[in-house]
Amino acid sequence: MAAERRLCYRFYTIFFCQVYTSMQQRPLFKQKRRPTRLIRRTLLVGLGVFALGAVVWQLLPGQASKDTNAGDSATTQSDEIPLTLEAIDTPESTSKSTPVDTTPRTAGSTTDRPPAFARSVSLDSRPNFHIPGQKESLQAIETPESNRAAVGDRDEPPATDTGEQAATPSLEETTITVDSGDTLSTIFEKAGLGYSDVLKVLDLGDEARRLERIRPGDKLVLITDDAEQFAGLKYDLSSESELSIFRRDGDQLVAEITDLPSETRLVSAGGTIKGSLYQSAIATGVPPAQIMQLAEVFGWKVDFLRDVRDGDQFRLIYEVRERDGERLGTGHIVAAEFTNRGEKVQAVRYTSPDGTTGYYEPDGSSLERGFLRYPVEFSRISSNFNPKRLHPIHNTVRPHNGVDLAAPTGTPVKSAASGRVTFVGWKHGYGKVVQVRHDAKHETLYAHLSGFKGNLKRGVSVDKGATIGFVGMTGAATGPHLHYEFKVHGKALDPLKVDLPEANPIASEHRKDFIARTRGSLEELARIEIDVDGEQPVHLAQNEATRDARDD
Repeated sequence: MAAERRLCYRFYTIFFCQVYTSMQQRPLFKQKRRPTRLIRRTLLVGLGVFALGAVVWQLLPGQASKDTNAGDSATTQSDEIPLTLEAIDTPESTSKSTPVDTTPRTAGSTTDRPPAFARSVSLDSRPNFHIPGQKESLQAIETPESNRAAVGDRDEPPATDTGEQAATPSLEETTITVDSGDTLSTIFEKAGLGYSDVLKVLDLGDEARRLERIRPGDKLVLITDDAEQFAGLKYDLSSESELSIFRRDGDQLVAEITDLPSETRLVSAGGTIKGSLYQSAIATGVPPAQIMQLAEVFGWKVDFLRDVRDGDQFRLIYEVRERDGERLGTGHIVAAEFTNRGEKVQAVRYTSPDGTTGYYEPDGSSLERGFLRYPVEFSRISSNFNPKRLHPIHNTVRPHNGVDLAAPTGTPVKSAASGRVTFVGWKHGYGKVVQVRHDAKHETLYAHLSGFKGNLKRGVSVDKGATIGFVGMTGAATGPHLHYEFKVHGKALDPLKVDLPEANPIASEHRKDFIARTRGSLEELARIEIDVDGEQPVHLAQNEATRDARDD
């Protein structure tokens, strides 16, 4: 504390010197008007500062001990050992520091005064260094035997870090069904959670903002901790994916979309046609999606608009996705059979080692074609192919070299096969037209369009199924429809009856693999029995397999 006292002495000395100097420099005593008031003011300020300094002086730590007893001061100096903070922070700094001088010191000695920035540490802190008179007590602390004796010679192992033994906080899940008028805010409020939790969730990005579009009937799983604080939630986005919000690294909320685990089972069904394929298949429990797939698979072998008759039969095996016994949806048709007027055609789905997937007949021939039979989704055929048709507008006999497929204006029109555009523009009577040459033999024409796709122009290559225009009624047309022509070597043929080139069959190097992997499906098709009433209840296929839906 001597350093602080010396600092105070210097401060007051400098202060009064400055006051005296300023009074000498200013014409204080030379003024003729009211000199006494100025002198009195200066003296009062000086006395006030002096009194304040005296109070501070008395309040300085250690001052009382110095004024009362020099012996007590010596005792205090011996009980308090000056150390810098570095001597306490790490054991390495203690072992490498200069040994403490243990020579007895007197109260008036100046060599025992630490610098002003040093701190004194009580022996109760037990620093790791030697102090005279404390040898036995330090050894008692450091010796394992003494520690064991101090606790009663117990054999229990020493306690480990409490952080490692801390139990993981338990979480509670509450399933909530969204009611009409519910929002994320009202759901959180009903659960006793604050609006700040809602903001934290919505700030997690686009994934979490899907919660703003929750609908009545949806289910939310709210997760809370022991303190009933928000810890996360789960929300099914679809039958295949889930939004999860949880805390990572202690307190940070994160949002992730994960795939839901599911099982894929094979289901078989069969029946006899009564009225239409759609009605008959629905009666056996076949989902509408599988009925449409069945029509697409056999679309090149059977004309389901014209050729289907009562008494025709169908059999199929298809995939069903389930989770916890609940059906989530359907997948692909694995195998199918259709008997039309006594002629049976079969199809199996196969993926080759090179990744090519398609439907094939048992001999490896492809059921797909290089051309689409219908280049537009239509509601009805408004006019068939007829070389001697009476034109409805001109009332004259003019050949109708294509087929008219009625559809709403704006319906996309697709290229029947890959090829190169040879014409884009206006033709008299046809309105807006697109012509595509697919090879040296085949050419198609699309007329009465309302518009063209993008930057479609002559010379551009198009893929099979690519949109090239939109249904309209330009030119000589009585309503919106697509006029579709199919030409072989320049001659117009009926697009609904022409034999179209097949897609590539199973490659010879894959034929053995194809036979081995499709044999079981064909055998299961043969085991599907159709009862006398023409309906076969849906049942699990005997060779059903449980698979991860993501492997399909």
